[in-house]
Amino acid sequence: MNISENIWWITNGSVQWKLYKNRSYRAQIQRADPQRIYNVPGMPGVVYNFLDDAYEKVAASGYVVTGVKGEMWPINKETVKKYRVDPDEITAEPTPVDTVELDTVYAGVMIPADTQFTLEVVYGERAVLHGNSPGAEHGCGDYILFPAKQFGGEYLPDFNNSGRIVNGSVFDILYQPFCDAAASADS
Repeated sequence: MNISENIWWITNGSVQWKLYKNRSYRAQIQRADPQRIYNVPGMPGVVYNFLDDAYEKVAASGYVVTGVKGEMWPINKETVKKYRVDPDEITAEPTPVDTVELDTVYAGVMIPADTQFTLEVVYGERAVLHGNSPGAEHGCGDYILFPAKQFGGEYLPDFNNSGRIVNGSVFDILYQPFCDAAASADS
C-alpha cells in the first residue's frame, strides 16, 4: 500500500474502520479502445476521472465505465463480472448497465474534506488517485476502502490490497453499511 504521509495514521490500530458492502446502481459501460479520444482532448486511450483527479490508460482488452456523476474509469475483463451484462454484448458505445451487489465486505474510513491525500492503486497498471482534490465536490470528505478480511472473527482492512478512494459526494449511492448477522447473533 502506498498512501501519502499525511494520512498514514489510518494504518495504526486506533482507527475506527466501518464496514460496507456495495449497492447496485446504474452506470454505463463500453469496450475500451486505446485509439479513441474519451474525455481528455488530444490523448487517445486515456480517461480522466474528475472525482479522483486521476488520468488512467485504457487497456485494449478492457472496458470503460461511466459512473453516476459522469466520471470515467477503466476496468479489466475480470472486473466486468461486477456488472449485469454479457461481455459479448458490450460495444464501443456506452450502454446502460446495473452493478451487481457482491458479497465483498469493505473496511472504510472517511478522510475529512480539508485533507488532501493520495493513494497509489494497481488495477493492472499503477495509478495515483487524489482524495479531496480541489475543484470537485466531496461532501464531508472522501473515503478510503480496502477489502476486509476476518481475523479472529473481526473484520479488518486488508492492507495487502491496493484499496480505492471513493468520492464522498457519491459514497452513499455506491455503498451501504454492512451488518454482520452472524457476528450479531453471537453477541
